[in-house]
Amino acid sequence: MKFSTSQRVKKSQAAVLATMLIGSILVVTSPASNAAGPVKAGKACSQTEDTVAQAKKGQTLACKSGKWTRYESASLVYAATSSSYGAKEEFAVYSVPQQLGYFKNEKLTVSIVPSGGSVDAVNLVSVGRVDITGADLGSALSGIQKGANIKVIGGLVMNFPWKMATDPSSSIKKPADLKGKTIGIISTGSGSWPFAKAWLTGHGISYSGNKFVSLGGSIGPAKVALFNGSVDAIAYYTAGYAGEEFLGTKFNYLETPQALIPVRSLSWIVNADKYAENPEIYERFLRAAFKGLTYSSTNLKSATTLGFTELPAVLAGATVDSKIGSAMASLKAWLESATPLTGAPATWNTLGSINTREWVINQAYAKAAGTITTGVSRAKYFDGSNLARANTFDREPIVAAANKAPK
Repeated sequence: MKFSTSQRVKKSQAAVLATMLIGSILVVTSPASNAAGPVKAGKACSQTEDTVAQAKKGQTLACKSGKWTRYESASLVYAATSSSYGAKEEFAVYSVPQQLGYFKNEKLTVSIVPSGGSVDAVNLVSVGRVDITGADLGSALSGIQKGANIKVIGGLVMNFPWKMATDPSSSIKKPADLKGKTIGIISTGSGSWPFAKAWLTGHGISYSGNKFVSLGGSIGPAKVALFNGSVDAIAYYTAGYAGEEFLGTKFNYLETPQALIPVRSLSWIVNADKYAENPEIYERFLRAAFKGLTYSSTNLKSATTLGFTELPAVLAGATVDSKIGSAMASLKAWLESATPLTGAPATWNTLGSINTREWVINQAYAKAAGTITTGVSRAKYFDGSNLARANTFDREPIVAAANKAPK
């Protein structure tokens, strides 16, 4: 069944309390292409249908009906999982691809909208108001269990990004000290809430005895609430903490339960009907996003500057010079959660994968948070069939371009 945003929020609250030229020369790249050397658009291709190749200027073409073919133009709406944009995924997978023409090279027109968090973003995708989001996988599993019309097509954040923080001067020094205390979360529509509950559960604490206060997506107000004693701890993501730490704030981080460390967070969620109608459009989006991750991880300063250019509201009236440092710290922390811990960006050619073990781990996480009660079939609700082609692009020019930009 499909449900409205307001219905979604109400149902989620109840459940949680009981989760990418004609005539162009092409350079064909691995892993999805095996063309021998340069080819021209409109010329014959002997590769497998839908094998992709890249023009020297960056445009992506596909082998269709025996010829290298340009994509048809398409539009997508991408929902950020926060009500205000920040130096995190909105920069790396949206602003950088937008500013550097990665979406254009895929014949895509992409726009961005905010949301109230992962739960809200999943609902927006489910009812067809947006086409794709990078939402918490636990929230997606919860939505699926409630009948959301969605499918998971890949992972975004691969390294667990959430932390429980306290005021270093407070008496709360260990997890057990949070029993019965007040915890600040982003909102009940955010991945912050299931994290807080799963964190408590992982430490043997029943979250029914805790109070949760929504403080919003910006960590600034959350920091104020923490240090003035309005809340005893805050459950936020590493990118937010990193920006504040750059400005001098000190947090005390309580230990994260080991069971949560391998949990995937943000994942690529799409409307099931729209995806079934034309999955290729989403493959093109992911390829551009993966290019954005590659560029951003190579040149943090350039990626941050491009983010400010594309989304100037992030500056909130301040100058780039006054915000660049903390924004770079935030983006760096976010990228560390969304990219492999080993290897250089030029070697990352399996971005977006979610294996069976990771799916099962996320189900256990969602159960610990009280957001699902039974298993959700990976075979039915996960489709990674486009990931190999989405990862098919020449990374060296992207890395070279990033290295040429000021650092």
